[in-house]
Amino acid sequence: MPPAPSHTIEIRVRFGETDPYGVAYFAAVLDYFKRGMDEFLRSRGILPDLAYRNRKRQYGFPVVAAQCRYRAPVRFDDLLTLRTRVARVEKRGATFGFSLFRTESGKDILAAEGSISCRSIDASWKTIPLPAELKGVLSAPA
Repeated sequence: MPPAPSHTIEIRVRFGETDPYGVAYFAAVLDYFKRGMDEFLRSRGILPDLAYRNRKRQYGFPVVAAQCRYRAPVRFDDLLTLRTRVARVEKRGATFGFSLFRTESGKDILAAEGSISCRSIDASWKTIPLPAELKGVLSAPA
């Protein structure tokens, strides 16, 4: 079986994403995951807007579940590495997996890991089979 498609980006923790102690607020990490999804789609040749709400083809691909396990704090100005991968492609959606790392003393420290699941919907918000172009992008080997 070929490896699942994946993509890696770097993210700098901004001041506004932190609490009074300089630690990234928990919701900021979920935003990093969403950025990872966007850049994964771009790396595969599809604009995120055409995946999430394709008005021309009348389908959407909204987030229906998000999960995160926080392993180590990330702080203001840390440079992070986020690996986004396709964890699962299903008949009516897909799940993305995420691993977020910070570097400390030359070693990568796992800061957070999680997943986001999306489902395909039509214009009336009813679940539909995953559109062929999305299935191709999400299923193609890395």
